[in-house]
Amino acid sequence: MDPITLLSDPFLQLPSEAAVHVAWATEARGIRHAVLVGDGVTGLTADAARDAASGSAPAPGVRVVVAASRRFSQLAEDAGSWVPEERRPTTRDGIVPREIWRHEALVDALAAGERMPYRVVSLGDDSFAVSDVFTLGPAPRRGDALRVLLTSDHQAAPNVAANLQKAVEAAGPFDAVFAAGDLANLPDRASEWFDDTRGSAFWALLQGRGARPDRHELVQYRGGEIVQHAPLFPAVGNHDVQGRTAGSVNMLSAIFSAVPRAVAAAEYERVAASVNPAGDPAVQDAWIEGNSFNTRTYDEMFTLPTDSPGGATYYAVSFGDIRLVSLFATRMWRPTDAVADPAERTTTSRWQEAPANLADPMAQGHGEHIFASLAPGSPQHEWLRAELASEEFTGARYRVVMMHEGPHGLGANISPPFADPVRIEERSDDGELIGVRYDYPADADQLRDLAGLLDEAGVDLVLSGHSHLWNRFVAASGTVYLETSNVGNTHGAFWRGSGRERVIPPAPWDAGDYRAVGDPAGLEPVVPSVAPFTGEDGLPQPYVQSNDHAVFSVLDTGAGEVVTWAFDVRMPELGPWVIDRVAVGRGDVTGDQSSPRAL
Repeated sequence: MDPITLLSDPFLQLPSEAAVHVAWATEARGIRHAVLVGDGVTGLTADAARDAASGSAPAPGVRVVVAASRRFSQLAEDAGSWVPEERRPTTRDGIVPREIWRHEALVDALAAGERMPYRVVSLGDDSFAVSDVFTLGPAPRRGDALRVLLTSDHQAAPNVAANLQKAVEAAGPFDAVFAAGDLANLPDRASEWFDDTRGSAFWALLQGRGARPDRHELVQYRGGEIVQHAPLFPAVGNHDVQGRTAGSVNMLSAIFSAVPRAVAAAEYERVAASVNPAGDPAVQDAWIEGNSFNTRTYDEMFTLPTDSPGGATYYAVSFGDIRLVSLFATRMWRPTDAVADPAERTTTSRWQEAPANLADPMAQGHGEHIFASLAPGSPQHEWLRAELASEEFTGARYRVVMMHEGPHGLGANISPPFADPVRIEERSDDGELIGVRYDYPADADQLRDLAGLLDEAGVDLVLSGHSHLWNRFVAASGTVYLETSNVGNTHGAFWRGSGRERVIPPAPWDAGDYRAVGDPAGLEPVVPSVAPFTGEDGLPQPYVQSNDHAVFSVLDTGAGEVVTWAFDVRMPELGPWVIDRVAVGRGDVTGDQSSPRAL
């Protein structure tokens, strides 16, 4: 039997007034797992830590908190996984489940403002593993000055390791991480979370345990030691949503085969007699989920509030002077092919269905369908309205909303409008279905409607991702809209002088619903306030779109601002520099709580 090893360092989750959750992962189930906490932890040898964790030899100044364990239900590998060759499945093998266990302990009885040393221990039948010593504490108090790393769209991309390492060196240590989605590239691929052989697994880089060179392979970076000491709060991105698991032969095809729940439910009714002859509701739910989409790995990976109608997929939490609202604001991403003549189409995209799939709703893409509606009257929208009116939100000095797809942006993925796809069936003169295309009416854009609600509520900062660039906007209300996702790579900016234009579909699509450049919602982007990049014309650019630069942002509640740095991976000797500062938040919340502080 192989000795037990730690697949990750511990990472902190969901602190409260006097407690914090500690989680970590192993491949072996083990027989006992525990957190050791207290002043006596630092001086323990590995053997003494083992004995303390087992209960055979208590250690002075050390408290033992036993962890609960559960196996991840969907983690797997396939032929595209970056794992050692001898462990990589073949194409014929398809998707092969991988046994990984998550261990979690709630460390309580913590004093406000106090940091305590801790380490984790996993015991096997005849082996054990002990982490290094880190520090933990409960949630910060009101008035504590905090530094929160704002990030997104890691997806094991080339420059993420450099980004996180330089963020720690320039602006750390951090008190929390807000990650606006797309954490891994394929959510059920275990190695992308833990041990990708490129050295860029999600947890490895956030724990300073990676080993990935930058895009130009000049320097190898390890990432930053962050989440062992600071909790991470995520939002769901499109790459965090698993597509159809039933019948998929590889993970890439699985994520792109997602269909709306209603389509899967209709198919279930057609096959129910054979797949669920007993009419078991649990079997029905599992079949529909397995044949549409799910966030099961995301839900199992993180410890988050679950009291919203969407469970952990959207939530609100207080953290010191910050009230964070994390939304489930994303949809299926599809390519941009748009062919006017149905007879000439060959592909499925956001705009059209491939002719070969017209007879099978389960084989169709159904456009860029929204995973969780934000339309007025939807459960998420109604929950958000109540949250924005709550005392916890209105009484916070920093009101932050995090969402993967935001209402404003210059990126490729701000288009088409965030609207339910309108299905248009194209028929021949004799009524035969010959094509399907989709429109996205601009006047049905759910995020544009949502922006008005956020502005009216006095939100200070809306953090988004998705388009892999940096850009910032300020609404008339003072709300700052920030996308800071030029973390590991870029998808480009679409602005005057950028040399890029988004794809606009030809007639018969309504071109008036789409914008080739700029923010489709009409806001002007803000030029970075300190050191903007300039274009070939010498003019300052209101964005960063670069595969040569890593960009990171930090919310500093002590200074009342968000600061953004850039780092040129081609010239590592220069180090990061500040490109932008913007004031956020408000002063004394016992006074006027309705208006943001002047920017």
